[in-house]
Amino acid sequence: MKKTTLYALVGAFFSMSAYATESNIELLAGVEAGIESQTAMTEADLNKTQDILSNSRTGTVVSWYNLDTTTHYDLKVGKHYDAGLRPCVSYQLVTKHNSSTQDNALNACLNYDGNWISVVGINGF
Repeated sequence: MKKTTLYALVGAFFSMSAYATESNIELLAGVEAGIESQTAMTEADLNKTQDILSNSRTGTVVSWYNLDTTTHYDLKVGKHYDAGLRPCVSYQLVTKHNSSTQDNALNACLNYDGNWISVVGINGF
């Protein structure tokens, strides 16, 4: 059931954009962390990630616990930079679920709709 919900959630965040510079498919920041495990972010977690990346300064660490998934997240905002005239940010996302821990170094750039979108191949951390 959870995997079906995850795929529906991921599918809901796909958007086609003629203006995207890296790809025509856009995924919200954070969605790639734990996508193949029980630590996949819910819609509430993805919204929290968007808020943190929009409103927190470099070096800020924000932690939260999702009661529904029994998953703990630590997000550390890294360096802010520009890529292709778009504002971007690197961030570290540590996900703890049961006895496993995943540590991901990630990057996101703002799209034209004001959402932080996952990017690969850009080094800003």
